[in-house]
Amino acid sequence: MRRRSSLAASPVLIGAAAVLLALVAVVLAYNANRGLPFVRTYDVRIQLPGAQNVLPGNDVRLGGARVGQVADVVPTTDRRTGRIIATLELRLDGGAGPLPRDTTVLVRSRSALGLKYVELTRGRSRATLPPGGTLPLRQARVEPVDLDQITARFDDRTRRAYRTGNRALGDGLAGRGRDLGEAVDRFGPLLERLAPVMANLADPGTGLSATIDGLGRTADEVAPVAGVQASLLRRLQGTLDALADVADPELQDAVAAGVPLQESVASRLPAQRPFLRRTRRLLNDLRPGLRALRVAAPDLAAALRRGTTTVPRIPQLNGRLDSALASLDELSKDPLTARSLGAQVRAATVLRPVLDQLTPAQATCNAITLFGRNLANHLSEGNRYGTWERILFMLAPQQTTPSARPAADLNYAPYPNAGQAGGPVECESGNEPYAPAGRIGNVPGNQGTTVDRGPGLERR
Repeated sequence: MRRRSSLAASPVLIGAAAVLLALVAVVLAYNANRGLPFVRTYDVRIQLPGAQNVLPGNDVRLGGARVGQVADVVPTTDRRTGRIIATLELRLDGGAGPLPRDTTVLVRSRSALGLKYVELTRGRSRATLPPGGTLPLRQARVEPVDLDQITARFDDRTRRAYRTGNRALGDGLAGRGRDLGEAVDRFGPLLERLAPVMANLADPGTGLSATIDGLGRTADEVAPVAGVQASLLRRLQGTLDALADVADPELQDAVAAGVPLQESVASRLPAQRPFLRRTRRLLNDLRPGLRALRVAAPDLAAALRRGTTTVPRIPQLNGRLDSALASLDELSKDPLTARSLGAQVRAATVLRPVLDQLTPAQATCNAITLFGRNLANHLSEGNRYGTWERILFMLAPQQTTPSARPAADLNYAPYPNAGQAGGPVECESGNEPYAPAGRIGNVPGNQGTTVDRGPGLERR
């Protein structure tokens, strides 16, 4: 009994025990950010485009609950793109794992001072991430833009102006809590009416994106005259000062009188929606014509100027048209007119196949004009024995007598190509080359459309 009491009362032993407990407390406090010792953990890695002010020791949350902390932040290289990314080593509680392989990662702000935490959102995959596994970069969601990131973009002058604006806003709101509360209470009906408006704006048929693009182009046009616009705003102060003298009660009465007008417009605008929709479609259809009108405007202006000299002659033309229309009316009542028109219709029906062949030949090869020119030359020129319109057979030397086969060197195209429908665009007749071995039929290749273009025969 005497020995035991002496050990308990020994100051050396008591001091050694106190030092040992202090060392254990220091070690535990130093390693607190790395997790408590002898506790089972679930360690994984995640990849992020950037560390985004994430530091070792920041919280890791799952469903809003803290499940671990960031153990380390290491810069690594993405193998696919070659750019530098951040790899975070997470030390999670053992009960938090295993995580599905399609778990997503998001870095969020914890406070306005820039403190961050890592938020994990479980996926639906049945495959899980083993301890030490890595969530790839594609599963990192875009971080929302925080207020401190916005203000970090400001320069010193903008920051000072921002502070001044906040101070003025605070002074303006000070002591007006009751008014602000009433304003918030009245926002309820406004938000109810705002919901269908926002739904219409979100509808693709509204064309809000096109409107914004148009506003962007308008801003680009206005940008060069921004100085002029600023001077107009400065001079507007004089106008507003003049209006301030009549603000009460004239302007107030005008605003109050405008409320029934606004209600009337709001009630009638839905009925005008079909008309406005049709008007928009009409303007869209007219857009190509208006674009072409810009090019044709000089010609139209010249035509209108010429028309001013022609319009005074229209009454004289009307007088002459009276007799012409009277004659036409008498002709229409003649029984022979109907028979004549019927005969012309039948003749046109009979001549249509011929015209279908002659029209492309004339348009492509000027065939009818050349035929008339050559025929006139044959019938008008000659000597004392007659005109040149005679028949002369061109026979091969070896075929002066009837034969069962054509001459070996005969070149003949019974149906030469002359721009007929479905055929090549060429003038084969008169342009075909001579083939010593003989050829019956069309000439291979395209012979072009060069024909006689003598004076008076030019094809327009």
